[in-house]
Amino acid sequence: MTGTAHRKVVALAGCLAAAFVPSMILLPAAATPPLHLPHFPSALQLTANFPYGLTQGEPNIKADNNGNLYVMAAGSTPIGCELWSLPPGAGTSTFRGAPDDGAGGGDCDIAFSPDVPAGQSAQTLAYASLTLPDITVGRSVDGAQSFTTPNPAGSQIVADDRQWLAAAGGNTFYLSSHIVASDNIAVSKSTDGGQTYSFAGLAIDPAHLPQAAYNNELSPLVVDVTSPANPKPVYTMFSAPSTVAANVNSAAGTTQVNNNALYLASSFDGGRTWADTPIYIGPDGASYDHIFPTLSIDSSGQLWAAWSDNLHVYVSHALTRASTATLPTGTSLWDPDAGATIVPETLTNLTNPPAGTLAWTSPVQLDPPGTTSNVFAWVTGGGPDRADVVWYSGTGSGSGPDDPTAQWIVRYAGLHETKKGLAVIPQVASSHVMHVGQICETGVNCSVDGNRDLLDFLEVTITPDGRAAIAWTDDTAAPPAGQIYVAEQCDGVNALTGDQLPSTC
Repeated sequence: MTGTAHRKVVALAGCLAAAFVPSMILLPAAATPPLHLPHFPSALQLTANFPYGLTQGEPNIKADNNGNLYVMAAGSTPIGCELWSLPPGAGTSTFRGAPDDGAGGGDCDIAFSPDVPAGQSAQTLAYASLTLPDITVGRSVDGAQSFTTPNPAGSQIVADDRQWLAAAGGNTFYLSSHIVASDNIAVSKSTDGGQTYSFAGLAIDPAHLPQAAYNNELSPLVVDVTSPANPKPVYTMFSAPSTVAANVNSAAGTTQVNNNALYLASSFDGGRTWADTPIYIGPDGASYDHIFPTLSIDSSGQLWAAWSDNLHVYVSHALTRASTATLPTGTSLWDPDAGATIVPETLTNLTNPPAGTLAWTSPVQLDPPGTTSNVFAWVTGGGPDRADVVWYSGTGSGSGPDDPTAQWIVRYAGLHETKKGLAVIPQVASSHVMHVGQICETGVNCSVDGNRDLLDFLEVTITPDGRAAIAWTDDTAAPPAGQIYVAEQCDGVNALTGDQLPSTC
């Protein structure tokens, strides 16, 4: 790793003697009125004209630079990636149809160019729609009013699964997907706004593939668009067994087996070559292959990772500067003025870390006492040292997501690294129980294993004015099938600046 490759996060090998210097403090001065807890209004159900809108799940949500929201979700009957746009505040929605013309929809993703590319009047909105034989891709340059003709050969690889998109500036986009045949993660690059892609490289490096084959799970792609490097640094994350032996002892094609480690894959040459370094190595027998581990980046270039072990949701982040001698330790503290739980942190449990390994904090558990299962963690970076996380949180008899009595809600946590530790501001985002019973996590095998109404994730994005906007699946509405709901934060802390948001509640 060079100094220009990533200026925000210092390599662990070279920073153990450095002092931890936080950039901001969440806690207000004594004379400052306390910050309000975040609130979310009753969510808006997204509707679509027949035959669309019958069943949807795992929604992607992104905001453009004007604060408009865009939500794409996998639909059925007919299958396709169904798209909606919503004005700031998410009070109404407009159904935009299926940009893939119903060709795919097994998995969906969208991404916006960070700014308006030269010669255009609007940001580029790229989409990707899984068809299994390949990935259908396309773009819009007019705010989703129209799309290019779908390109059914986006990945150039036969038999893909779970693709992700990330924008890198201008009309450059990256596309990742899981290769069914090799179990590696393919990364392709587009320079025409997501209409065509060329294969770039494989995110699991040769040193880690022997332990990752069979049982790895990929996270979304992340690009550090604020970096001065050219090309911009590209990252993804994957879960895998921590040893070759653990992988060999598991069966090919299984999931959630021996995946006790999380790795960061980094590329600094446009996705051609990748190097994998550990984020966290859990105990033997732990499993973090609970779809999906997620990765994001804040505006200062600090990486954030979130994942679940089915019982709890965890978050870790790469420190700007770190020292085992100065990181605070102890039990959680509650600061009633700021409304935040302050969780002192330590460095990750890695011993003899490889050269170039980033300094990650040890995992912080986000779910509160009294819950018995917490799944589908999703993290998105905010302002410097800030991030938001959402997940499904259940209460029941304690048997995890297979509990038929569990009642599920959407939880939110606003995060900020402070001098005292990680500040966690919690809130419930859904106004009612949005699912009852099992949440199955074995993908297509759920047709045998159990209930997959919610599919595999929910998402949160941050609007230009610092509000969290969340999209999730609710199967308690009429008709009794998966429907997409959206809620935008109406009060609380600005995720970009830490200031109090003007209330729209």
